[in-house]
Amino acid sequence: MHIKFTKMQGCGNDFIVIDNRDSVLKEEELSRFSAKVCTRKQSLGADGVLLLENSSAADFKMRLFNPDGSEGEMCGNGARCIARYAYVNGIAQQNMVVETLSGNIEAAIHGREVGIKLPDVDAQHIREGKLRLLDMDYRFYSLYLGVPHCVIFLEDNLTTEKLTESGRKIRYNTQLFPEGTNVNFVKLIDNQTISVITYERGVEQITMACGTGSTASAVVAALNSFVSAPVTVVTPGGRLWVTFKRSENRFCSIELLGKTALIASGFLYPEAFR
Repeated sequence: MHIKFTKMQGCGNDFIVIDNRDSVLKEEELSRFSAKVCTRKQSLGADGVLLLENSSAADFKMRLFNPDGSEGEMCGNGARCIARYAYVNGIAQQNMVVETLSGNIEAAIHGREVGIKLPDVDAQHIREGKLRLLDMDYRFYSLYLGVPHCVIFLEDNLTTEKLTESGRKIRYNTQLFPEGTNVNFVKLIDNQTISVITYERGVEQITMACGTGSTASAVVAALNSFVSAPVTVVTPGGRLWVTFKRSENRFCSIELLGKTALIASGFLYPEAFR
């Protein structure tokens, strides 16, 4: 059985997109299938598999499966990619609603650029604490933006190896983060620009970008009065833009905007996933 796919990327996050409205992939095979096809060099390789499925509550449902086979609740860059896929293939209009495990989100297509609206964030729900990292104490901020995120501000330049090692330790610190967490290492550039490097739960490594992680980092930076909206987020894979309105301790009208790219379409042969 050959499975039709489209390869897309958003700010360096690459995805295998599959129209699964006719259940070409069965529920019981999704985890193993995703783990296989996401394996780089041995299969197509990707940061995740995006499935477009039918929805009674939105234009369509997005499901995300990580390279470790787990299902993710939400993915910012993934949502932007699948929204453009739906628009290009006539499945949804320029403005659409996408169902995810963490709730419905709105998306809008502007050529290659795609924006999504994310849930409001109440500052009272942002947890602060301290953790020991590389023989130093760091303050962390923990919040939920579709998926759990930890935000840490750095002043020093750390190697990718050090960031990966540190990110993995924090991600698996079940005392602080019982469900695990994505870990965002943030550096301030100016009062409207930050750089973010993210260790992603489920991918289990540093990725080129993380949409919800970039948004969480921008919100926490604004909470600390380091930046004001709109915030440019520089990631290894490119730039994202985060806008929001702040009303006292509440961040609302949060939007994530960035480019997407259609890379290729074709068929996955059974040898790629069995």
